Amino acid sequence: MLAPLFFSVVGFLAVLMFCIASYLVWQNSQDKKSQDQRVKQATEAKPQFFVEDGANKDQGEGSESGLRRDSRISSIPWLNDLFSKYLKQNAKSLIVLIEQSGLKIKVGEFLLLMLLVGLAGFILVNVFFHIPFVGFGLAILPYFVLNFLKEKRTSDFVKQLPQALDLISSDLRAGLDVQAALKHLAEEFPAPIGEEFAKVIVEINLGFPISEALNNLAKRINTMDVQILCTGIIINRELGGNLGELTSSIGNTVRERFRLKGMIKALTAENQGSAILLLILPIAMYIVLNMLAPAVYNSFATDPTGKMILIGCAVSMTFGYLVIQKITKLEV
Repeated sequence: MLAPLFFSVVGFLAVLMFCIASYLVWQNSQDKKSQDQRVKQATEAKPQFFVEDGANKDQGEGSESGLRRDSRISSIPWLNDLFSKYLKQNAKSLIVLIEQSGLKIKVGEFLLLMLLVGLAGFILVNVFFHIPFVGFGLAILPYFVLNFLKEKRTSDFVKQLPQALDLISSDLRAGLDVQAALKHLAEEFPAPIGEEFAKVIVEINLGFPISEALNNLAKRINTMDVQILCTGIIINRELGGNLGELTSSIGNTVRERFRLKGMIKALTAENQGSAILLLILPIAMYIVLNMLAPAVYNSFATDPTGKMILIGCAVSMTFGYLVIQKITKLEV
């Protein structure tokens, strides 16, 4: 009886997500074409000021040197109008997090995705476990995925950093200036490090001081290694010194940090595995026992006391997992 309803809900959500994804892909291609055109016009005209899209439009009219910055909350017009009234000043941290994750999505689309995931969780949990409103908590899953993508992208960036610093050091010793070395790095390395340094070069070409462009990089990749690199380049440009030797020294420091992190990961692998096992094993056992003896264990999902027990188990397991993760996470 529940199988047709389940497949109907899943099919409806799949079609809905496909339509939204198709629209976002099309809208993103249109935005990219428009942005490339604006950047090309701005770089050819050597812009002296920037105006935000949707604000101070009269300032950029009649001038070829005005570059309009895309500051929309969403690529969907009606969604942008809706969220702009409430989130214009309160979504900066989420905007930074999305940029750090590398996703080509705006805040409005991400919030809409969270809402859809929450509705799907609400329907499925209410249908199968008869626990209202609890499934809506699954709306937080896209936020955890976003943090996971951010951590993975940052880790990939730092893994590429020693080789990138060797390239910068070689270019500087060969006589190239900092901007040319960074441009060479952006052209030779794949994402994420090539993409991030390409953003630095674009900002410099658009008129940003190199110090501001590097500070923006340090905000996007919020790690100690990148902050040391950006601060070292900025101070070196102001006070002078052997920048090639500095980048080589930073590269050696990063490699040593990798070695220490590998040792710590090996020593804490058992505790990490225990945390994952303690989180997954009770859920798997409940599903298996519910399949073997549904008349006995299905009552947990229908009886009020059973619902409280399930909620208490979920909260305690999550708390224990977070405590173990906190204990075994060591900063190098």
